[in-house]
Amino acid sequence: MPRYLPPTYTFPDDDELNLSEEGWYLPRRRVPNSLRWVGLGVAALLFSGMALGGAQAVLEWQESDQACLSCHTPQHRAYVERAQVAMGGAIAPDLASYHYQHLHGIGETLRCIDCHRGNGSTRARAETLWLSAHMAARWLAGADDRRIEKTAITATVVNGVTQTTAPTALALHVPHLSNEGCAQCHMDTLLRVGMDNHTHNMLPAAYRLWLEGAPLRLPRGMSEAEGALLIARGLTLYTTTLQCSSCHQAHRSLDTPRYLDWRNVVKPACERCHREVGAGPQEVTVPEE
Repeated sequence: MPRYLPPTYTFPDDDELNLSEEGWYLPRRRVPNSLRWVGLGVAALLFSGMALGGAQAVLEWQESDQACLSCHTPQHRAYVERAQVAMGGAIAPDLASYHYQHLHGIGETLRCIDCHRGNGSTRARAETLWLSAHMAARWLAGADDRRIEKTAITATVVNGVTQTTAPTALALHVPHLSNEGCAQCHMDTLLRVGMDNHTHNMLPAAYRLWLEGAPLRLPRGMSEAEGALLIARGLTLYTTTLQCSSCHQAHRSLDTPRYLDWRNVVKPACERCHREVGAGPQEVTVPEE
């Protein structure tokens, strides 16, 4: 018995396939791999462009004052309204509104983000975006700080008399961001040498600016020859937790020169700095308001 049987099936002739009608039996033409990769590349570029464009639009919106108002929190509305009233000619009630008023008077503009995004570096930008998401989550959870008067002191009114307690820390989640924002515009103040300005030039923020190459300034009225030794001496790094906001409270109404609360805020800040660096008097005398 044969082990192999020849097949009984035979292929039809070309005429029987009827290739001319629908072409169902024609082999498909293969698209070259190179064209496929080109198509995928074009699609990826289009998608990336749309994503980048959307991200850029979000970033630009997030830097506007309207973004700060989008959560409709009472404190943000109050800050923007204060600034608008100050720019209209009214007396600025707080330091933030004064900045808006002053810059508007010399033809410049200011936005909330300009003081809250640090020095504009990639690191600061990433921290700002993280902080925005963090604060949005706190707002959604009803745990955001809705105090309009952001102050480093706590006060209690008893029988119509305000009793002020010891200063407390401001609720700044990333304090160096606002600190760096101040330093970008007030570099001249921070880098002015001399003991008369030690409350500024001995801060870590001043030392960092000088270390990064920013030039030191002479005290007003002092010649270069007189201040050559001060410039040559440079700055010294003092380890202190003080930030610009330790003395300068941007969102607190104050009817005082330079919006400073000398007795309740500045004096304790000076004494804390002296304790931390181990130098200077433990009891500081401040100007009478």
